[in-house]
Amino acid sequence: MSIRKDSRPARRLKTGLAAGLVAALAYSLIPTAIAPATAAPADNGELELTQFVNPLMGTAVSTTSGYAGNVSPGAKVPFGMVTFGPDMARTNYNGAGGYLLSPTAEGGAFNFFSLTHINGPGCPGQGTVGFLPRTDATSVTNANGIPQFPATYKVANESAAPGEYNVTLDNGIKVEFSATERTGAAQFTYPDANSGFFSLDTRLNGTSNMSSTRGEIKTENVSLEISENGRVLSGKTVAPAFCTPWGTKFASNVYFHAEFDKAFKDGIEPNLNEVVNGSTVLQYNLTEEDTTLNMRVGISSVSVENAKLNLDTENPDSSIEEVRDAAKATWNERLNNIQVDKAGEENLSAQDREDLTKFYTQVYRGLGSPTIYSDVNGDFRSMEAKGDHPNAVSIDGYVEERPVANIADYDYTKVDGSKGSYGTHYSGLSFWDSYRSQAQLLSIFAPDVASEVAQSTIVDGLQCGALPHWVDASDDSTPMSGDNALPVLAGKYAFGATDFDLVSAAKLVKQSAFDPESNCNGNKSFWGMEDFEKLGYFTTSDHASANIERYNSDFGALSFLRSVPQEVRDAAGVTQAELDKLEERSNFWTNMIDPETGKFIGREAPTEEGQLGEIVQNPSFHESTEPNYFWTFAQVWEDLIDTTGGNEKAIERLNALFSMDDNLTNKPTLAEFNGGESSQKIYIGNEPSYQAPYAYNWAGKPAGTQYVISELRKTGFHSGRDGMPGNDDLGAQSAWYVFAALGFFPVSSSEAGLAINSPMFQNTTLWIDGEPVRLTTDIDPTNAPFIKNMQIDGQDYGRSWMSADTLKSAKNISFTLSDAPTEWAADTAPRGVAETTTSLELSATTAEIGSKDGVTATVTVSSADKTAPKGTVELRSGDQVLGSAPVGANGITTIPVDLPADAVAGLIEITAVYVSADASFWAESSSAAVELELTAPATPKPEETEKPKPEETEKPKDDEDSEVTTPGDSDKGDDDLAQTGLSDSALIFLAAGVLAIMVGGALVVIRRRSMN
Repeated sequence: MSIRKDSRPARRLKTGLAAGLVAALAYSLIPTAIAPATAAPADNGELELTQFVNPLMGTAVSTTSGYAGNVSPGAKVPFGMVTFGPDMARTNYNGAGGYLLSPTAEGGAFNFFSLTHINGPGCPGQGTVGFLPRTDATSVTNANGIPQFPATYKVANESAAPGEYNVTLDNGIKVEFSATERTGAAQFTYPDANSGFFSLDTRLNGTSNMSSTRGEIKTENVSLEISENGRVLSGKTVAPAFCTPWGTKFASNVYFHAEFDKAFKDGIEPNLNEVVNGSTVLQYNLTEEDTTLNMRVGISSVSVENAKLNLDTENPDSSIEEVRDAAKATWNERLNNIQVDKAGEENLSAQDREDLTKFYTQVYRGLGSPTIYSDVNGDFRSMEAKGDHPNAVSIDGYVEERPVANIADYDYTKVDGSKGSYGTHYSGLSFWDSYRSQAQLLSIFAPDVASEVAQSTIVDGLQCGALPHWVDASDDSTPMSGDNALPVLAGKYAFGATDFDLVSAAKLVKQSAFDPESNCNGNKSFWGMEDFEKLGYFTTSDHASANIERYNSDFGALSFLRSVPQEVRDAAGVTQAELDKLEERSNFWTNMIDPETGKFIGREAPTEEGQLGEIVQNPSFHESTEPNYFWTFAQVWEDLIDTTGGNEKAIERLNALFSMDDNLTNKPTLAEFNGGESSQKIYIGNEPSYQAPYAYNWAGKPAGTQYVISELRKTGFHSGRDGMPGNDDLGAQSAWYVFAALGFFPVSSSEAGLAINSPMFQNTTLWIDGEPVRLTTDIDPTNAPFIKNMQIDGQDYGRSWMSADTLKSAKNISFTLSDAPTEWAADTAPRGVAETTTSLELSATTAEIGSKDGVTATVTVSSADKTAPKGTVELRSGDQVLGSAPVGANGITTIPVDLPADAVAGLIEITAVYVSADASFWAESSSAAVELELTAPATPKPEETEKPKPEETEKPKDDEDSEVTTPGDSDKGDDDLAQTGLSDSALIFLAAGVLAIMVGGALVVIRRRSMN
């Protein structure tokens, strides 16, 4: 769908005028009551939504899973390179995003502040350009670069919002941060003029927050320069190798250029304002009238010069207030792609505010990653590794020299011959996490960014040799199983992010799937390819879940290569045999199901060639358990359910997973919903569980999906510091929640479809490709999660799954809800081809050839899935088409029969043929033939000769009193209204319609509701 060229006010005007005209005609001609229309959506950007975002949500450890959201509350803009915030001591992998504090703590301590953080990772990284404001000459680190004397604070003195982070430290320094895409802005307000100290150490980074890894960066691998008056600091820091020891072995540089609004203080203490081992303690010249110190700082992956260019371009002289206001406005624009009506209401209840805060905080996190990596001039550090790949992680800060790449180097030719390019290179690509939820969320609500992220992935692959696995900065790591760039590309393309180099993408996808030597800087695309193809599985030398990740990788490759145009496949050299091989491999799951227990198992290597190896019960599953992983390959749920005992067994398995009873009345606890990696119950805090609630739809019990999702929204999340059930994983957890709240989820990540549940809010407007999609329910869904009926644009919809195109093309999606379980969509397969029935009635049994009074056909198309089929109806007689029209509302279409000019008298047979708009959804069908007798044209009557007119005679005077007043006379009375052909009431409604036209136009200038 293309974005409209006209502005929203212009579109609203057109809508208002059209509505008035329709109202006039409808009310004047149809003497029946008409249901009120759904309220028109608010204009995009209208609601003040940043008030409902709490960046501190998820910074503490969940009480049940044992894992924190690992998010940073730091200041940032959507997809920004900079996340400007605090760094604290961490415990194992909790706090990997820089922040960790007990939800009940009254205060904490910061090791330092820094400019770069990863949103919600399971492993540490980033944390570069570390510093602390001080009230004395104490350095932020000791001589070895280890943090010392952390800055303490009270949580009551801390706040965070989109685009800002603020805290007053216990030493009295007020700290305020904001950010642009590539720069940070800070203001420090000191308690007095003599306490303006500032300490920075370029050796600090994310590994400095753990006792086992801190203090390892060597001085020769960093740099720091200070201008003569202290107003400029610049240098080079080191972002650590991500997720050691399982991640990358490469570290990377972050360069910075910082400018201060004050100079050094005269008469300073010894050893101040000097560089010592890449660190410094500075004292600035404050006055009693002005104890503030303002800093603006730009960063770059390429050079100090580029860091300065980023600063000069994005924030040459703005105040902290100006940067903060701009960041807030940018966030508000992004958040308004999803407008919940209740967010615009006054006097919200505590529960309403809690629900809105949970929701919009997750939208905020979902739009926080990936992160910009290229500078304003297009430069970025290449992933093209030179020399030998290191065999061990570099912990001392050594960074390999790399070429400087530029986005302009990667223009490409599209299949239609036009030129393609991209404007921003992105990093922070957590493919194992994002392929299940966040890739699709971005493709729907930020397709421009999603396409550029896809292009960034392709460019990374061209540089490092193959599609990467998990990208931080300019390096690939393999902390998880699978070749997960494949389902990410497939998911993005399926959901609308299609503006990237498809030919190069197809070549890289083919290479990853079939070349056993394919690797990105030494990280193989497909470890053990030969054995997997030979045996049909990975043995227990790896996690059993590695098999599932391979199925999803192969299905992602298959889906992407099937979806792109044939010209792309031809240019990439993709053959049908390769597509068939991918389909075969994606169905290897049948080798790993125990036929006796129906469980997913492991297998040893076979003792005889051509045989499956011995079953291993209870094998290992990465970060989760068999009951959670069982539902992670939704593309084959129909066959999986059939293979493991049918719907009844599937529901039994699901009920056990969700601690649910058959009547759907249980209220599972947080511990039952989020028991952690070893739980046999659902562990909603990690990706392998995301799809499971929707499996009820496939097992013939959609009410189970509706109820379980509703309970998970209520119990699994809250807006407090420990309100996330597990790692956010660069927006993956948040994206799951956003989908669950809206009422649909991309359950088969590589396919363009969405499993359906009931929405969280009663009235919501989605802005997709610039057009509004209205989601409504008849009652508050809070205590009524069950769907009785669903309509799309006024037509019944009877499936618990819809295509992505259906969502995007819809204007209104409405739900009728119930507080008790229903049978809606229970007897209908969520996806697959539904049989249709077409019937035909003619308005007459005979037709005169050439007559203007033609015959009309009424065609009704119905579907076994109880949805209104989309497509076209054709009237056919032999090889001739006698008329066609789109399928009308509720499947009923009226078509004039267009007889050919050379028709001859006699009987003909007419058949109505339904041509499906989506042959994968509705089967085509034909009506029974109906006979129509054609008769020869009647013989025309001879023309009559004109008779002479009689001469006019004067009207007798006596007849003047009986003169009839015609309707056109100016003195027409009420009794003459009948002469117009309309009833009194019809004329009244016609007048009302005219008024509606004027009101429709006037509505342009009226805001939907005033904001506080």
